[in-house]
Amino acid sequence: MFAVETVADLLARSRRRSLVGRAEELAVLRGFLDDDGRVLAYLHGPGGVGKSALLDAVAGELAGLARPARVLDCADLPPGAAAFAQAVLGGPGDALAADGVLLVDRFELLEPLAPWFWRTFLPSLPADVKVVVAGRRPPHESWRADRAFADHGLVLPVRNLPADAAGELVRARGVADDERVASLVRATRGHPLAIVIATDAPAPAGSRTGTGALLEHPDVAARLLGRFLEEGVTPVRRAALHVCGHARRVDRALLREVLDLDDAGADELLDWLRERPYAESHPDGLTLHDVVRDALEADLRWRDREAFASLHGRVRAVVVDRMTRAPAAEHVRHAADLLHLHRGNPRAQHLYAFEDLGAVLARPLRADDPEELAWVTEAYGDVERRPAATAYWLRAQPRAWTIFEDARGHRAGACMVARLDQAGPDAAEHDPVAGWALRELAARRPVQPGEAVVHQIGLVVAGPGHVGVVSDHVAALSLREWAVHGLGWVVLTSANEASWAPHWSYAGFERLGACAVDGVDVAVWARDFLRGPYAEWLAAMADFELDATGTASPPVAAPVALARADFRDAVRRLLKDLRDPVRLRANPLVDSRLAVPGPDPAARLAERVHQGVAALAEAPRMEPATRALDRTFLRPAGSQEKAAEVLGLPFSTYRRHLATGVERLEALLWDWELHGPPAPDD
Repeated sequence: MFAVETVADLLARSRRRSLVGRAEELAVLRGFLDDDGRVLAYLHGPGGVGKSALLDAVAGELAGLARPARVLDCADLPPGAAAFAQAVLGGPGDALAADGVLLVDRFELLEPLAPWFWRTFLPSLPADVKVVVAGRRPPHESWRADRAFADHGLVLPVRNLPADAAGELVRARGVADDERVASLVRATRGHPLAIVIATDAPAPAGSRTGTGALLEHPDVAARLLGRFLEEGVTPVRRAALHVCGHARRVDRALLREVLDLDDAGADELLDWLRERPYAESHPDGLTLHDVVRDALEADLRWRDREAFASLHGRVRAVVVDRMTRAPAAEHVRHAADLLHLHRGNPRAQHLYAFEDLGAVLARPLRADDPEELAWVTEAYGDVERRPAATAYWLRAQPRAWTIFEDARGHRAGACMVARLDQAGPDAAEHDPVAGWALRELAARRPVQPGEAVVHQIGLVVAGPGHVGVVSDHVAALSLREWAVHGLGWVVLTSANEASWAPHWSYAGFERLGACAVDGVDVAVWARDFLRGPYAEWLAAMADFELDATGTASPPVAAPVALARADFRDAVRRLLKDLRDPVRLRANPLVDSRLAVPGPDPAARLAERVHQGVAALAEAPRMEPATRALDRTFLRPAGSQEKAAEVLGLPFSTYRRHLATGVERLEALLWDWELHGPPAPDD
């Protein structure tokens, strides 16, 4: 009987014909499959470079040889070692039979399990089974450090195609004109997916080469995408693509709100987007391949900066609204959406991993687990050199702790977000850094009654210089914890300042100094959210999200011009000098929040006094005190004795009302200094 060819055979043969320029990589993989000494081949390269196509080609050749094989795409698997092992053992076929081959695609999604994969899973396989892995990043450091990996593993980087192979792929995509082929090869730099996008776009009318003037633009990806979008893409579809280029994930609601559509229109667009060859679906929405997304960003920014900023604002508004309303279980996902908007800033690119935060999971501390408590104490002792303070905060505020762990339960780090305002009187005794910080804050702007004061310490098990994806999680946690009512000072401390300081500076924090604990300097940074509220800070961070140069200034809170006692003295001087412009301009309050911004700070100070007295006059039982202020300072009678006479009061009664008025006015002006004054009366 003759074997009946299936559609799968037909498709596989077509895919093998379309794979060009990979003869060398295929030869290496064939050699690996025939080498009894090698057990693992690791392909790595950027997205869209052709790793999946290579795996498909290998699977096709194995099928032709009747050699057992199984292909697993990590994007289709639930997180965790158990799910992966079940997929290997319980899937169709028999890749674990004699001489079988396991092909694992998109291994970057399995990266948190890399040590387990190398140390536990791989050794459990039969000796004659081969494993081929493809991922975006190079092999895990622990693999490369193992001599066994050098002896029995194979690393195969997958790069862009060389010029001749790229030209062959362009021709295979239906482009015959030699000049256009050469132009596309130069523009794409041999990136296979970029070639696919470029050759899918028909040549514009009147273009001799089919590439157009956009190739003269320095951003090659943006030029190619511009060519693609110009042909046959409606304005609303172009807008939807740009939403996909800007947002981390796109769903119907995001399209509906950003593009002002109804549900039917948003559904139609989402269906069209899902059909694109460069679209990828995930449990929390749709995204585009990295090279396409980056090209969309660059293209819109280049074509229309105002439109780019407008799109950013609309996407950001939806993201911030979702994050604000999200329950704790969903907050991390929305915080990741917001963090993603920073990826165009060169400073942020060096600070954050910009990975899906699902690679590391955040969960509350298990306060009833002695082993976990011991681990936290030991980890903070090793990295932060503060085991005693850690033990204290674990007892005093166990809910302040969050643990970060990977999919196999390995702890990658932790974060404490404690409330100093809710701590006991012995907190400074157990945590010298907290005590030092509170003293420094008192010298700058004393903590007010009812003010929330946060003390935060992030920790990464990998140690100094390796904050990685944990820093993304700490940032996400901060976005939730700092949204507390009545937030004032937030204090960030670490014995590993070099690792964390760039993140703190980026967020607008300033260094208070360092506290020595057992011979170790612990850096202390802080930000006064009473002077620059959380909502204002969050809005100001949008400037960083739009900054493609990395030069925007951090949203630093305006410092208090004077300490409380000095402020009191300055107000009394201000009242005495209210009608003397020269002395008024010398008052320390001209640098305060009461006086600036404005063209004439001294005049603004005088306005504030009149505004304050008028506000006090509205308060119950303050009429005598405000009359005393008025006739003494605003419309002086000449002397205090004369003022008492004008008011018809005994001198002692007048002095008592005046003291009350000065005290209440000083307190009101201090409140305005901290929280912002009302608009001056016109």
